[in-house]
Amino acid sequence: MKTSDLLAQVKEKTGVSCIGLERKIARIRHNVGSNIADIQGWDVVVRGNDGSCMEYYVAQPPMMGMTQPQPISCPLGIIAFDDYKIDIKEAIEIFKTQNGGDKFTEISLSWPLVHPAAPEPFWHFRTNLGHTVVIGANSGQVKGFPTNVILYMAKPK
Repeated sequence: MKTSDLLAQVKEKTGVSCIGLERKIARIRHNVGSNIADIQGWDVVVRGNDGSCMEYYVAQPPMMGMTQPQPISCPLGIIAFDDYKIDIKEAIEIFKTQNGGDKFTEISLSWPLVHPAAPEPFWHFRTNLGHTVVIGANSGQVKGFPTNVILYMAKPK
């Protein structure tokens, strides 16, 4: 689902114009998945033109439906963005080329507010082996150390 569609849905339901997506977090069927059919939908946070944020759930196509957007405190440490190139289907295919695990337990999309500035938003996949695979949402490049898997709490060699 395109970012412009997500923002349009909020405007249609609430009348509030939004500047961009803050984050999307997948709801995964049975808490573990290996393809797009295992994603039921997304918990979405968008930022309004006035700086406020709203959260809602939207089903992953071909399922339909969404909840009423609700005002929330804006999350810290991420930037609102209005577009990205690598959709979830392509991100899952890139994820499958990595050796961090064969299934995912969590997926999120956000643009971190870091210094130096992150060049693009990132897909974060948590694997069934406990690893995190980070994929550039515009470039499709896998980020982190080692080059294909980020191990939390692991000491660099």
